[in-house]
Parts: sequence; C-alpha cells; structure tokens
Amino acid sequence: MIKRWFCIAGFMILIAVCAGCGITRHESSSVKNQEDMEPVITVFDKSSGNSRFDDKIALEIQKRTGVRIELINPTEAPSQKARLMLANRDYPDIVITDLAAGNTAGIMADKYAEAGALILLEVHIETMGPDIMSMYGDTLEDLRHEDGHIYYLTSWYGENLEPVAGFQIRYDILKELAGQERADSSEAFTQKEITELLRSFHQRYPEIDGQASIPFTFNQENSGRTLYGMFGLKYYHETDEGEIQTIYKAPEYLPMLLFLNQLYREELLDKDWLVNKAQSYEEKLKSGRVFMTAGAYWDMDSINVVLKEKYGGDAQFYSYKVLGDGIKDGETAYNGRNSLGWDCIGITDNCENVEAAMKVLNFLASEEGQYLTLWGIEGEDWDQVDGKRVPRKEILDSFEVNIEKTRDETGIRKWTWMTKNGNGSDGSPYDMATKLRLSESARRAYTNLSGDYWDTAPYAGIAPEAGTAEAAIQQEITAIGQNACYLAVCAKTPEESERIYADMLADMEKAGVDRLEQVMNERYRNKK
Repeated sequence: MIKRWFCIAGFMILIAVCAGCGITRHESSSVKNQEDMEPVITVFDKSSGNSRFDDKIALEIQKRTGVRIELINPTEAPSQKARLMLANRDYPDIVITDLAAGNTAGIMADKYAEAGALILLEVHIETMGPDIMSMYGDTLEDLRHEDGHIYYLTSWYGENLEPVAGFQIRYDILKELAGQERADSSEAFTQKEITELLRSFHQRYPEIDGQASIPFTFNQENSGRTLYGMFGLKYYHETDEGEIQTIYKAPEYLPMLLFLNQLYREELLDKDWLVNKAQSYEEKLKSGRVFMTAGAYWDMDSINVVLKEKYGGDAQFYSYKVLGDGIKDGETAYNGRNSLGWDCIGITDNCENVEAAMKVLNFLASEEGQYLTLWGIEGEDWDQVDGKRVPRKEILDSFEVNIEKTRDETGIRKWTWMTKNGNGSDGSPYDMATKLRLSESARRAYTNLSGDYWDTAPYAGIAPEAGTAEAAIQQEITAIGQNACYLAVCAKTPEESERIYADMLADMEKAGVDRLEQVMNERYRNKK
C-alpha cells in the first residue's frame, strides 16, 4: 500500500453554453443538444484551489477526449472535504488525493479503497488503457495492493533526481557574512558553521525595516524533510539487522532536537515556529527579515519574486546543505522521493461512465497528454524544429520569471494528474518549465544538494491499515512524539531536552510501540 505526501484541495468548473450574435434558435439548440450528448465526468482534485477548468489547456483536454470535465470545489479544507465526501458516500466520479510517505497513518486514497469507494482498475487498464500500460510499465505492479488489485494510479511517477529539501538561505546576506566565494561554493555547511552564521546575522541585523529580524524560521508542513535530512534521518529507522523502528528511536533524533533547542535558547529560531501557518510564514519570508528557512527550492519561487523587486537581484533564497554534527556528506538524506509518485487518482463506484473516465485518464497518461499538459499547444506554445519540440521563447522566459503566474495564465503545468518524470520519445523533458532551462535557484539546488537521492517507495504502505488497533497505537505514538518534540525544543537547558526525550521513549513503550513496529516489519517484509 502506498504512503502519503502533501495535503488535499479541490475545485469546481462551469462550462458555458455558447451564445452570441448571429446564432439562430435552431443553431443554438443544436449546440446545446451536442453538449447534452457529451459524457460528463466530475473530478475532485486536492490541489487546484479555486481554479476553474476553463483555460485553453483544460478546453483542449476536453476537445481531444470528447469528455466534459466538471471540477468539484471544496467548501472546507481539502482533507476535510475528502473525508466528508467519503463519510456521506457523496464523492464524484474521480478523486485525486495525496500519495504521501512517512510515519503518519492513513493515505486518503487507501481509506477510499478500504471503504469500497474505488473501483478495481486493472481490468479497465487492460481493455481501455493502452497508453497507461505503456507509460506506467512496471510501476503498475508496484501499485498493486496486498490483495493484488490496483485501486488508483499516480502522478509524477518514475525516478526523479531533482533535489527536494534543503536549507534556503538569503544569498545576498550570506555573501556579506561569509563572503561570495563561500556563498557560491557547493561545499556543505557544518552545524557549527551555520550556527555561527545565524549568530552573526542576528548581531548585525537585530532589526530589518523596523521589525525584529528572524535568523531561522520554518513551516512545519514542509520543513521536516530538511531537518531530518541534515541528520540522515529517513521516514523510519532501519537497524543494522534490517528491522524497522519508529523514527524517534533513531540515534540521530535526539541530536536533531538538541540542535533546534540550542537555536531556540539563543533566540536564533523563530519563537512562533510551532504555530507558523502557510500565510503568516510566507509573509515573514516576503518581509525580508528572515535569513534562513527550510523546504524545497520551488517553495521560494513566489517569495524570490517579491524579494527581487524589493531588494534587488541577489536577494534570493538559494538551497544549501548542512551537515549535522557527526554526519558526513554522503550520509545526509535530504532528497527522498517516491518513485511511485506524489498524487493518487482513482475512479469511484459512483462513476456511471467508466469508459469516459478511462478515456480521460488514458489520454492524460499518453505522451500526447504529457506534452499538452506540460508544454501547451503546438503552434501556439511550442514548435517542431528538426524533429524536436522547441518551446516559444516567451513561454520559457515567462516560466523562468514566475512559474506560478505563468501556470495560472496559460494552463500549462496546471493539470498534472497523470504526469510522468523523465523525457519523451524525442529526448525532450516532459516537464518543460523546470527541466529544459533551469532557473538560478534550481541550478544551485542541483549543484548544492546533488548526490542525496533516496527512494521512499520501499517504505510506502508499511503503516498499519486504518481502523486497526495498531493504527490507533500509531496515532498515539505520533501524538506523544509531536508533544515531546515541542517540549524538547523549547526546553530551558539541553539536559531538560534529554530528559524529555527519555520520557518520550518510555511513554511510547507503554503505548505499545513494540506491537506497532511488529506490524510495520511484517508489512515491510511482504513488500520485498
């Protein structure tokens, strides 16, 4: 069974009926009758926000498949919407949710599958999914559940060596504090070096633009991989004997807590680190008073646009690697990626036209679908030159300046429901916007975080099934760990942090962590 990676959102679409000057009543009626005859598929997507499925790429998808697509917009938080739809059995024809990996219980798509809300896909793929079969290949076998069935497909699947997590540091200020040579070097910073840099920043810039400066802040939703990666921590701890344990038992977990505790005690860590939400976190970064944060380089895209306008071209967050005490460069674990993908897409048992749903999925999975959704329309957004695809300069330049704005304005790279990593048959990358011409922040991420890839797929699906006693144990273990983490980081002394950590392990033993790990090991061995 597969894991989980990022949160859930949704959207709604209204396709307008064509009307206008010169259309007779008979012609208007013909258009309406034609629309009435088109199959309609409803879709819930966890990441489309309030977008409408009416940009030129969305319209072209519908034109080429002959299927009208209506999007469902969440009225609550996306994850809450997905849960409510499942509880009420009031879900659309297709649901798109997270494929996350880690030690939290329950992928939403698995909950749908276990509730009988997703149809079995393997038979339909064999009869109506030739492009799905050819593009996914062996990944289809990896997507089979323990019962042998395929309940959902994935997006952004296949090996991807693109760097994920890192410490994002203000380049202009780093040049001031460490010199340009060090700021431009790909050599990883040591824990001692980065701590000294945070102190230097705090001393030189107690305030910026009349507000207190923040040496280091992060948003808990997207920072975990960076902090884990610094100390070589993955999703679970694997012993020398190959046994799986919860991450809290890893020898490096306490040093990570002590590092954060030191920063907190020296007022180098944002005092609001625990309660930072996405909006307030972004506002802090855009304000210009933050020196370092944690996350993926692309998380900084919109931030960097604002900083460049406000402070100049070098005021950019770039990715750097930091080595925890005792960790060598080859032992970090920043760039864990699931070769199975990021998102899950499944057809529900409410779908009355599986053939139409499969037609959409098969088209999006095809090479034609890849290049439409990721490059745009031939002759408008790209051209064939000497047998190779070449994007229009204005499109490529626009993506380099502001990827999010260009995506929203063009529809290119917006509907990534069945995206595959890698290159197409002509050798051009599917993901034109980020792979054909690297932005400066991407180039530095590739340089500074290289050689740190590891596949998270082996850990996918080893958490206990939802609704079991072991799943309840895991929830309690997670709650104990989160509470202890907060207390340890905010402790007044390192000795107090160590005591809190020891108490945490004892509490986990009482909660039944041994039984949880037994189940995880059984499921882990069954995957091999």
